[in-house]
Amino acid sequence: MKQHEREYFISRIRSGIYTLEFNEANLRLISPTIEQELEINQVYSQTYSKAEKDGIMCHEDLLKWMKQRGLWTQEDEDKEKRLEKDIERFKVELFHAKNQEGTRNQIRIILKAGKEQLSNQTAKKFENYENTCEGIASAEKVSAMLKLCTFTKDNELFDFVSVPVEHALKLYGLQVLSEVSIRELARNDPWRNVWLLKDSNSYNLFANKDTELNADQRHILLWSRMYDNVQESMDCPSDDVIQDDDMLDGWFIIQKKKQDKQKAEAEIEESTQNSKIANSDEIFVMAQSKDDAERINSTNTYQSQKVKEQRMSVIEAKGKAVDLDFLDQKLKLRQQSNEQYKGKFRR
Repeated sequence: MKQHEREYFISRIRSGIYTLEFNEANLRLISPTIEQELEINQVYSQTYSKAEKDGIMCHEDLLKWMKQRGLWTQEDEDKEKRLEKDIERFKVELFHAKNQEGTRNQIRIILKAGKEQLSNQTAKKFENYENTCEGIASAEKVSAMLKLCTFTKDNELFDFVSVPVEHALKLYGLQVLSEVSIRELARNDPWRNVWLLKDSNSYNLFANKDTELNADQRHILLWSRMYDNVQESMDCPSDDVIQDDDMLDGWFIIQKKKQDKQKAEAEIEESTQNSKIANSDEIFVMAQSKDDAERINSTNTYQSQKVKEQRMSVIEAKGKAVDLDFLDQKLKLRQQSNEQYKGKFRR
């Protein structure tokens, strides 16, 4: 994005106005007041309830219907989850390869392909979303906002007689900035200079007076605070990483895993305060779900996880096993035997 483009978008975001251009009209969409927002949300609730009474399926029921007819299968579900995990993994790998240009370029190619595949899966999953209770209610909600908050250049409420509200809805969708664009704006000038003045009593970030924040305003605030947190972190990455969305996402994933591991370790430590348990070489902790099992397993060291993998391999090969079947136990007994043997000569 060029500097003049950033300046335009920041001016637009700060104004709180979306401009909707038609052949014979230049309209201004402003943010709703709190009372108008209540009215808009009531439209959503009422539309959803009516659709439900009319026998329209919610999105969850639609997915079940699609699965029954093979339009969205368990394979599709598994592929979607696998792609999400793969994208996370490659973002982490991209961060680790921050000083290896050749490796970075290869990872970016893989990441791009993975994102495209995930986008296709998501499109397939939400192909009929507009025909669900949520889809119908969402469309009516945005239509209600447009009818309440769209004005002419003379500040008169537009009546949408000459222009279909559906056309305005599409134009509004094109006006809202993508996450990629918002992130670029949030971390660069001119917004960073504006953001630095946020605590000044004589300076307003936005022109909104009696209205709520619009979508772009909310998103740029969230990302501005996110970038502040990054800069304040003890493990703050370099500017090159901060400027790269995928690489910074990799850093976010790493930091979250660290926090999750520390939290899990603290919880397990608290649950094993018994001295007999605390002094044990190994502790068996019951997991209530697959997610709990993964969280508990994350507290193990790399060496411990490898020991678990080796033991599972032995069990899968033999069907059942005892301590002496495991390599780590054999090595432990051999080490104890060697220590006892050495001890005889120390006396």
